[in-house]
Amino acid sequence: MTTHSTDFSVGARFSELPGLIRLLVAYARQLGVSDEDSRRLQLIAEELFTNTVTHGFGHDSEAPVTLGLERHASGVTLRYSDSAPAYDPTANPQQTASADKAGGLGVTLIRGMCRDFRYRRQDGRNICEIDL
Repeated sequence: MTTHSTDFSVGARFSELPGLIRLLVAYARQLGVSDEDSRRLQLIAEELFTNTVTHGFGHDSEAPVTLGLERHASGVTLRYSDSAPAYDPTANPQQTASADKAGGLGVTLIRGMCRDFRYRRQDGRNICEIDL
């Protein structure tokens, strides 16, 4: 049973990231999400957003990135959606840190901070749902 949910969008531009995080924090607070879970949500949203702009679109874009936050009896769910080319981050194998290669650990980080990480492609959009 859902206690409350909210959705909000910003353009897929790096200049929008601070505002996106501020909105996420404000909505998480309104929904009664713990500070610890709010920090996790911020890291997850930043990682997904950075990947959308950098790898999905390859540059800043006016295309909207939409986040939904849902508080329910078993925790909180973040729904992240973009219209970049299809990409299923949950299909990536777990990565380990390497001194020879920088980056590439974002999806592993997300997996380590959540109970469940799901992906689907629907109506031309990548949709990730992350349960904390």
